[in-house]
Amino acid sequence: MRRRLLGAGPFLVTLAVFAVGITNGHLNLDDWGYTAGCAFVRGGLSLANVRTAFADLGHGGIWMPLTYLSYMADFSLFGGGWAVHHAVNAVLHAANAVLVLLFLRALLGARVRPWACAAAALLWAVHPMRVEAVTWIASRKEELWTLFALAGLLVWTRFLVRSGKGLYLATLALFAASMLAKPTAVCLPVLACLTARFVAPTAPRRLGRYLPMLACALAVGFVAVVSQTRPTGLDAVDLADTSVAWRLLNAAVSLGLYVSHVVWPVNLHLDYRAVFGGWPLDGWQGLLVLAATVGAVGCAGTRLASAPARRLVGYAAWAALVAVLPVLGLLGVTGDKAYADRYAYLPAVFLALLVAAALEALARRRAGLAVALAMALVVGEIALSVPTIRAFGSDRTIYARVWADDPDHWRALRVLGAEACARENRLADGIAMLRKSLRLRPSASTAASLAYVLAIRGEPGDFADVRRLGAGVLKNVRRDREGLMLDALAIAAFREEDDEEAVRLFGAALTAPARSHNNLHAMLNFGYALANVGRTREALGLFAKLRAVSDAGIRRRAAEAAAQVQTGAFARFAWQ
Repeated sequence: MRRRLLGAGPFLVTLAVFAVGITNGHLNLDDWGYTAGCAFVRGGLSLANVRTAFADLGHGGIWMPLTYLSYMADFSLFGGGWAVHHAVNAVLHAANAVLVLLFLRALLGARVRPWACAAAALLWAVHPMRVEAVTWIASRKEELWTLFALAGLLVWTRFLVRSGKGLYLATLALFAASMLAKPTAVCLPVLACLTARFVAPTAPRRLGRYLPMLACALAVGFVAVVSQTRPTGLDAVDLADTSVAWRLLNAAVSLGLYVSHVVWPVNLHLDYRAVFGGWPLDGWQGLLVLAATVGAVGCAGTRLASAPARRLVGYAAWAALVAVLPVLGLLGVTGDKAYADRYAYLPAVFLALLVAAALEALARRRAGLAVALAMALVVGEIALSVPTIRAFGSDRTIYARVWADDPDHWRALRVLGAEACARENRLADGIAMLRKSLRLRPSASTAASLAYVLAIRGEPGDFADVRRLGAGVLKNVRRDREGLMLDALAIAAFREEDDEEAVRLFGAALTAPARSHNNLHAMLNFGYALANVGRTREALGLFAKLRAVSDAGIRRRAAEAAAQVQTGAFARFAWQ
């Protein structure tokens, strides 16, 4: 009974903290593409959709079929929706908190009091660095691969003590599931080896046990490279996109920043930017912290009197390093960053071993002080985590935090610039931010956002800028899969009274294969353009569809336009 209560504490506290993030808000960065914007996910669990999840190696640039299956289950069981995805993430994280507790108990055993393990597990669970992995819907892959990895390592530790074919096969199955949730789990064979040396240091080494694990890891690693370099619907990506020297420098800085954020988790945010070929952001801070950490671990290894304590420090340090190694940017495509708080999700579990041991050492001298310190740390972490959870509620709130930390962050400038134009009626400021974003990092999405705003504003020179930004799309409309640049070009043509061109571009925009933004205004303008060129029957059909939508303003304007077309009481529809 006491053990159940011990496990229930971290589960319930963790769930209560992250329940703050169960809202209908979401981030456009990957949330849409992984869930409602993905046809085979939105369709729910079916044989065809499951087959597609495994067969489409490049969707989203990452092969994670088991994670896609979990999103499918959200739609099949609960109907989908942002709040549903958030709730499932929160429950998975709370379950992981219990697994962390069990893992600490399995490795530390009777040497550490149960409450110290529970406190360390809770400190891991409510730490502000966990927020990104839990509150960002697209980060479910971190929770899932960690869940299966921890379960596999727990079974593995039991196998090391008891042996048994069933335990070994269960370990292999759980490790494979972890790799299918996220390819980062290719580090598990090495973690299994390190854990074996820690749990049973005198046992004979049997390399044959690791061969099936390694074979699975190599196969998944190969597929991961294919998915990264050949993302579905996008141009191929160069595997050697940055130099080896820069990768090594950025990896060292990243390691230091992980440690820095573990110890001082203040002002954490999303989407830390990499500076390709240049000095990494916060480079000196990262290198200094890394140097101090290496020195501290080295001192602990030589100064600690107890051999078990030295082994624990060594195991925790090496296991954390191995767990984070696949996402340091040394291998594969680096993407926009080689550092993210979510990457510390599993590595931090091994640091929790040290926290539990430290609390136990303090408790042996002053038990009351140890308990008070643990409680104070938990409360402090929660106080830091809750505002961060709320900041992840929307693109505007999280990227405002990003921009405050990094004023030259191109994606933050794009998001906040678009928000300033769309919601805050600050067109001049928004356009300036979008221009700066495009200058810092040329991007088709940024160019489309800027062109759309310029087409809406329509000041002298704006339409010429729109055509310059969309020159490639004008030549080949298929280049715009999302349709936003086509919308901008169509609006510009319509406002310049080139109705034939507007009809062509609006038609292409509305049939763009990856269109995710609102169709209603584009459909209304398409209807106006059709009427202007004399295709009244098609215009009336479009207006009839718009008279049945939920938007009252669109319904009213469609009804007025239909009446004017039917009575011939219009010379030309103009921009409204």
